[in-house]
Amino acid sequence: MITAIVDREGQDIRLISISGHSGYAESGKDIICATVSALIYTAANALEDICGYDNEGFFRVTGEDTDEVNASIALPDQGDKDTKTRAQVIMRTLELGLISVASSYNGNGKRFIEIINSKTPEV
Repeated sequence: MITAIVDREGQDIRLISISGHSGYAESGKDIICATVSALIYTAANALEDICGYDNEGFFRVTGEDTDEVNASIALPDQGDKDTKTRAQVIMRTLELGLISVASSYNGNGKRFIEIINSKTPEV
């Protein structure tokens, strides 16, 4: 199962960490793992392109040559208010993508992805 951890500081998402293999299909043919990978890589690229963050400073990936890839985005505390707001939109979009994958594929007694500490923040 893929485990996604969403860590908040107040209402702001500070970290999203993803680990494991969904088990939906064999490695290399698993559409859930491919989707989750696409989501986190897209978020990292957006943080670099839109916010100007250096992805070597906040994006970590390990195990790319194994069946279980671990990836995390630890959002840097840098930039002006607008940059930080855009970064939060990107992180929340990543979180919503993960929630969507979980709600689409988990069910009928099967769990392929678990999201920990993911909730809509109080406003």
